[in-house]
Amino acid sequence: MPQESILYKALFNSAADGIIILNHKGLIQAFSPAAEALFGYCADEVLDQNVSMLMPESVAKDHDHHLEQYLKTGQAAIIGRGREVIAKRKDGSLFDMHLSVGRADYADQPPAFVGICHDLTQYKETLHNFERVDMRYRSVFDSQGLYIVRMQLSGDIMLANKTFAALVTGEGKGLNGDENFLQCLDDASQEEFKTRLAFLAKGGENEFKLPLTIRTPYQKTDVEWWIKRVTDLDGTHIQAVGIDISEKVVASNEAYFLKYFDDITKLPKLEYVRKRFEALDCDQDDQVYAFVQFEVSDYKRMIKLSGENVVASKLRKISTIIEQNPAIEFASRLIEGRFLVIYKIPEEVDVHEYVPSRIQHLRKLLNNQVVISSELDAGYTLYDPQYSFDHGVVRAKMALAYARENELACCFYNQAIQRDYDRRKQVERGVVRALGYKDIAVHFQPKINLQTGEVCGYESLMRWHSEQLGYVSPLDIIKTVYELDLVIDLDKYIIIQTLDAIQQHREVFSASTPVSINMSAKSFARRDVIEFLILALQERDLPAEIIEVEVTEDAVLSIGDVVKANAELLQNHRINICLDDFGTGYSALSYLGKLPLDNLKIDRLFINEIKTHRGRVMLEAIISIAKSLNLTVTAEGVEDQEQAKLLQELGCDYAQGFLYAKALAPETLESFLFERAQMVPRMGASRSF
Repeated sequence: MPQESILYKALFNSAADGIIILNHKGLIQAFSPAAEALFGYCADEVLDQNVSMLMPESVAKDHDHHLEQYLKTGQAAIIGRGREVIAKRKDGSLFDMHLSVGRADYADQPPAFVGICHDLTQYKETLHNFERVDMRYRSVFDSQGLYIVRMQLSGDIMLANKTFAALVTGEGKGLNGDENFLQCLDDASQEEFKTRLAFLAKGGENEFKLPLTIRTPYQKTDVEWWIKRVTDLDGTHIQAVGIDISEKVVASNEAYFLKYFDDITKLPKLEYVRKRFEALDCDQDDQVYAFVQFEVSDYKRMIKLSGENVVASKLRKISTIIEQNPAIEFASRLIEGRFLVIYKIPEEVDVHEYVPSRIQHLRKLLNNQVVISSELDAGYTLYDPQYSFDHGVVRAKMALAYARENELACCFYNQAIQRDYDRRKQVERGVVRALGYKDIAVHFQPKINLQTGEVCGYESLMRWHSEQLGYVSPLDIIKTVYELDLVIDLDKYIIIQTLDAIQQHREVFSASTPVSINMSAKSFARRDVIEFLILALQERDLPAEIIEVEVTEDAVLSIGDVVKANAELLQNHRINICLDDFGTGYSALSYLGKLPLDNLKIDRLFINEIKTHRGRVMLEAIISIAKSLNLTVTAEGVEDQEQAKLLQELGCDYAQGFLYAKALAPETLESFLFERAQMVPRMGASRSF
């Protein structure tokens, strides 16, 4: 075998690209192994077949014509050069192929043609993927939602997208090319980024998130950056991708403000002040601090009379005065009209002169600038480093409560106040337990007819003797239930206890001697409480007339539809209504004609003044008005015969007080009535039902 034939076969069989040899008629004369793999045919299947079988129909139909024209004219666009064509495999699938065609001439023979076929499928896919990646990158790079910057380790900007350029220039133009990223940041962010750049330059963390504030021509923008150190052929650089988080920062700031600052006064809340104060090192500098709580005493009345907007404006003025006071180190609005201020006490001053003088100065400023008509109650204590911040706050609150209850302008916390506070807390816990275990009893104070001397009724009064606390006054019980929001619970409790006692002692009580039950203003305005009373009477088969409801003036201060409807419901069930403590609250004679009242009870304060000319004149006027409205009149707190005689002369109908009897346990009433009958022979009213 000639050496050329051996070399030809070696090249033909081992070539990576397919080789096809055609004669001048376009018939396949040779088909290399690579061509077999490319087209899916065996050589035997294609030899002496027209090469058009390897082409799509749209090209194959014109192939012979083009070959004939070439042989005639010698003009061709494909001989000696390569081009991309569409080829067809045995299974009919089409693919991209690079075709190079060469001509081989032989003596006295027609020319032959050699085609070199290279599959472009993988190349095309790779190119397509590159284009797709490029488009995605270009889309991301030009995204208006992202800031993209590439910079050197010095911060010099190498590349930035239009979105970032527009942010820092305030216009749609690009950067000049000599900007440094640090120049785009505000001062605080510059220091932060310088530190991170130095860390990156030394080979520190490769990538991290970092919120920075961009300084723009019109405003500042908060941007969270994802920063990564990258190394390529151009060296080591920083790739930074950022997103605008300004709205997130604003929302976060608003949430922070709402959490730590009062929305009306803008003063910090107690939790924030606690953190700030605890950051001080009070042990080291021996600095003395005074915790002062003060309160606008008639805050609720201001709301009623002026409205919330006016009061809010006054609260803001109060906060402004506090913030402008250099002596006040910290301040907070605690609740409604109550504030906490912390004074930093100067050295070598008498604390108990300095603090009251500061409070008095503050009181003058508030009265002059805010125009508050109420007194400013205040209590204070000195901070003790041995105890917590909250101890100081609580002790100042105790002192304020003591000042308010005892009508003092200012009060300093002491152990007596602490004992009173501890007892109050014990009472609070005890009241809750007593209501649950029915430890609070009801006693009955007789009401006397001043004309006949007979017992004409009773008032149900609560009495509580605790094993732990001893005797607890009704005033303390009432004060506690108001603080614990148990007023409705107590009223219902007294209703049940009273009706149970009446049912158990039917030989004592009758419809002609009704029992007065005190009802709070809150309960009197609740339909369910009124219905609760009526249902409780019916369940015990007691006549409704055996009960009278006593309400204080604040119950009728605002006579709305609910109060009127409740009063009418009681009237329809033959339950009388008595207006208690007349003249001590929000007195207005117009109230007497707006509700179906039956009885008027005069407070003991007026009875105490009956022996004076002024007191007698006032009582005479009250009784006269009541009589003109067909109301009976009861005087409470009668303690001697002279008071009883004067009341009788003025036309008062009934009286109750220690002159006749204190509140008695229900089981002792029968003996009391017997003794009373001996004193008043004419008394002989039936007590049967």
